[in-house]
Amino acid sequence: MNTTKYLLLCLLFSLIGFNSYSSEVEKAKEILKKGKKEQYEESLSQFDRGYILLKKRQFEIENSFSYVYYSANQIYLSSFAILDPIFLTLGEFGIENARRHIFQYGLTLRYGLTDYIQTEINIPFIYRHERYSVVGTNKEESTADDYGLGDISLALSVQPLKETKSRPALIVSLAFKTKTGKSPFDLDDPKEDLPTGSGYYAVKGGINLIKSIDPVVIFGGLAYSYNMPESVGKIYTVRTESGTQSARLDKFYPGDTVSLNLGFAYALSYNFSLNFQFSQDYTFTSKSEVDGKKSDVNNSTMNSAMFKLGTGWALSDRYSLNIALSMGLTDDAPDYVLEFRLPVRF
Repeated sequence: MNTTKYLLLCLLFSLIGFNSYSSEVEKAKEILKKGKKEQYEESLSQFDRGYILLKKRQFEIENSFSYVYYSANQIYLSSFAILDPIFLTLGEFGIENARRHIFQYGLTLRYGLTDYIQTEINIPFIYRHERYSVVGTNKEESTADDYGLGDISLALSVQPLKETKSRPALIVSLAFKTKTGKSPFDLDDPKEDLPTGSGYYAVKGGINLIKSIDPVVIFGGLAYSYNMPESVGKIYTVRTESGTQSARLDKFYPGDTVSLNLGFAYALSYNFSLNFQFSQDYTFTSKSEVDGKKSDVNNSTMNSAMFKLGTGWALSDRYSLNIALSMGLTDDAPDYVLEFRLPVRF
């Protein structure tokens, strides 16, 4: 009888212990599931902050540094290319070898108005160094350096749809680019004085989709940039074999840009992720109005495609380090771009 009671007590304690162990396992699973969700979001935020928004009243400061390298061999003509449709029929021709180095520091401030609305301001500072040499002429290699404030931009992002099992999350964004940088239209000699801005305002609208498929997050987006016409009203002097000619550039109409991006992020652990992205920007033909006559700017259509490989390392709940290398796939794209970003959340 005592033996039977003893066995029943052992069985009871075994069941209690098993249930307790099972409960701990279930708790661990829930924690892991929660961690996975946060991990997805962290992976994307480390890739591109446009996809995952800050929570309500959350503030983020991001310091970024990038190095951009261009190399190109192009037809050289000793005149201003923007006047090409009318005046560049004569001049000194050759093959120009150009090397362009651009260092950029960016300060970005973000604030979550609600859990689904985020504001942003980006302030860039740019240093440029360029080298030119012309094959087929007697011109020596020339260099130029310049630095200053770039074009400040403002952005608003809204998430109207949350992700579910059957549909992706949707992010809608609207951005406005100023012309606070040094304009290319204000340069006396483009080979000695370099711009730090585009010289015109722009408004950009876009949509981004994001879907998590364990253990990968897939994302993609489409955007359109309306580049506003810029009144110049400046007289340029161009050199030709017969002497010099003057022309007044009344207005410049930059071509609009369509942008596409596709990629995925893969979380290797809770603190480290990899991401891969293809992006493409297609800019339509620009136009110029010279002495009252409007015409297309030759060779102003651009197709820039890049492949980006990035990593994200969550140093803590507030800090993360992001490193990315982008490689140009077309002639209009940079040869490569190396980027470091350090966002800090409060």
